[in-house]
Amino acid sequence: YASAAAVVSEYGDALAGKVIIDITNPVSPDSQGLVTPDGSSGAQEIAKVTPAGAHVVKAFNTVFGHMLAQGNPLDVLIAGDDAEAKATVSAFIKSLGLRPLDTGPLGMARWLEGTGLVMIGLGRYGAGSFNFTLGVNTSA
Repeated sequence: YASAAAVVSEYGDALAGKVIIDITNPVSPDSQGLVTPDGSSGAQEIAKVTPAGAHVVKAFNTVFGHMLAQGNPLDVLIAGDDAEAKATVSAFIKSLGLRPLDTGPLGMARWLEGTGLVMIGLGRYGAGSFNFTLGVNTSA
């Protein structure tokens, strides 16, 4: 996420009015924790350096890239403070044949990043592979 924040900062005003999708998982090198400041998230840290009118939406960090590439319908958890930005990201997600699930304001990105860390742990220790997805069954 530090590299993403640096890029956003570097492009500065060119990103004014844009929606920035943060897909990062700010995981420590040993995958045992997050490297963001306590009480914050990578998405929130990126938002601190965005220009006026730009909005950060957390999305895609709970979907392993190779699972996304398979083209199966998946759930994509999102978080953000701006309703219009979340609607834009949701429309993009739907255009990919995926289902966006809104988890609330950008503060929830902290927990989405924690979910990404849990998924890495499951892949290494519980599931034995990274060939799984996280989803919500609303038909139960």
